[in-house]
Amino acid sequence: MVIQHKIYSDQVPELVERALKLYEDKTESKKDRRIIISLAGIPGSGKSTLSAELVKQLNTRVKAIVVQQDGFHLYRSELKKLPNSEEAFLRRGAPFTFNAKKFLDLVSHLNDEKYVNSTIQVPTFDHKLKDPIENDKSIDPDTNIIIIEGNYVLLKDLYWNDITKFVDETWFVDVPLNLVKERIIKRHLEAGIAENEQEAIARADGNDLLNAEYILKNSKSADLTIMTR
Repeated sequence: MVIQHKIYSDQVPELVERALKLYEDKTESKKDRRIIISLAGIPGSGKSTLSAELVKQLNTRVKAIVVQQDGFHLYRSELKKLPNSEEAFLRRGAPFTFNAKKFLDLVSHLNDEKYVNSTIQVPTFDHKLKDPIENDKSIDPDTNIIIIEGNYVLLKDLYWNDITKFVDETWFVDVPLNLVKERIIKRHLEAGIAENEQEAIARADGNDLLNAEYILKNSKSADLTIMTR
């Protein structure tokens, strides 16, 4: 991926100021306009943690919210109907196990001035239920900054490819694969997804890191790359 601009992940105040400047520039002529920033990265890159901290700090000055790609997982009932159902369950979290069109439709709605005065409901993902929960989060008309967070928001694939048409700036969290693998193994163990380290390693190698490699090979370059020291 071509690095356009570079900043480090621990420079959250600088990221906050960048987002605020973008909002001020974009809304100078249209006061009721919101802005959308996409935040992409491979599994285990720290996207969710970073986006949560960004929104926490932004909310002291404007109204901001995160919309996560995770809410657009295919339901397990939908995975069962796929011709490659067994693979879909093993590879859950890969691009083909998401409803990319539904996600794209939401992002286009968020960008559409026709809906700027409407409350828009979005789904979230329940890790206990292992399925999305529809209409679990509200985006109110007075929301100023929306961060679209997910692994695939910069992909060049069908539907994913069009997301960038509806966002004001694209960010990518760049983390070395060896560090990501350590984080994923630890996460699988702590979440009880794997019973032991060997199983956690196998799961990381057989799904998460395959997805990571696909993202790195098939994503567009971002306006801003966020590095790890």
